[in-house]
Order: sequence, then C-alpha cells, then structure tokens
Amino acid sequence: MRTADRLLPPLTAIVGAATFAVASVVTALAYTGTSGEAYSPLNHWVSELGQVGVSELALLFNVGLIVAGWCFALFMVGFRHARRGALAWIYGAIGGIAGVAGAFVGYFPMNDLERHSLAALIFFALGVIAVGLASIDFMRWPEPRFPRWLAGIGAATVVLFIGFLAVTYPLLGANGLGAPEIREGVWMVAVLEWAVLMAILAWVFATGVTWLRGSRVRGD
Repeated sequence: MRTADRLLPPLTAIVGAATFAVASVVTALAYTGTSGEAYSPLNHWVSELGQVGVSELALLFNVGLIVAGWCFALFMVGFRHARRGALAWIYGAIGGIAGVAGAFVGYFPMNDLERHSLAALIFFALGVIAVGLASIDFMRWPEPRFPRWLAGIGAATVVLFIGFLAVTYPLLGANGLGAPEIREGVWMVAVLEWAVLMAILAWVFATGVTWLRGSRVRGD
C-alpha cells in the first residue's frame, strides 16, 4: 500500500497528460471540418476534436479525454497522502471533482452541447482552482517532490484562465459555445482555451515528474 500511495498518483499524472497529448495530436492531424478545413488550435474549440460526425477520430479523442480526466482525479486525490494540512485536502478534493468533470467532457461530446459545456466549465474552473491552491501550498512549504518553481506554472495557468473567462463570458448562452459559423484566422477564445489546457497539462506532468524524482531523494 505504501508503494502504491507513493507511485500511483504521479504515474497517473504522467500517463494522463501523455494520453491526452497523443490523442489530441493524432486526432487533429486526421481532422477535416464541415468546410473542408484542417484543424487549427488558433480558431477551433478543443472539443471540436471530439465532435461525432465531424471529427474522423472523435472516438479516439473522447476516450483520451476520459482516460486523462480519471487520471487527473486520481492524481489530485493522491495529494492527501503526499502533503500535510487542510489545504492539501481541499485542493485534492476540488481537483478530484475537476478530473471527474473532465472525464464527462469525453462521455458527453460536443454533439450534446448542454451537458458537454457544463462538464467542460466545471473542469476548467475547478481544475484551475485546484492548481492555484496547490501552487500556493508549494510556495509555502516546498520540498524535493514539490519545488517552488511549479508555482510559476500554476500562476501562469490562473492568469490565462482569467483571460479565457473574460473573452468567453459574452458567448455563454444561446448556443454560444458551439462551433462558430464563420471562423476567424485567429480566434482568441480558442487560443486561450488551448493555452489554459496546455498550462494545466504542463503543471500536472511537471508535478508528476518532480513527485517521482523527489520521492527518490527522500528515500520514500
């Protein structure tokens, strides 16, 4: 049990981040939109990769989301064994809920826009809160497994999310989170959505790696 407690959370972090990255790249390369366009993170929602009937490899992307979501949940809940104090329990629980919501983004692809949008918003909001709180914890009590520099990635994630909310809020309601009818060359909503997601993944992957390396230094 001790070995599982030490290795499972960071390994799930690395596996989840890598799974989503691979699924996204492969799906994007095969994607052809309704206007015959190739996929671009500059003007497509992330979720358009999982839109059934449009994205050729939608199933692959949605399965990747499900795997990554559950991995994120297990990783964040694992903090209850790795860190002391009430704050770790708080961001661990919030992150666990965020991970489950992330998995449901894959269960409910963009074709089911209402439930899909709700799951996505919960994942982004709670995921960023969890990353932000954990980063504050790392700043206050750093250790070999969780160095202070991880908080820099966390801070960037929070800033990007605030920007994403600012540009997305006017779109809420009236099917505003669906695929746009006319695509701009650079659509800041899509750019910032991808930026936030990549920042979360970078934080998760980096934390998983430092967790494993730091555990060896500590001799756990």
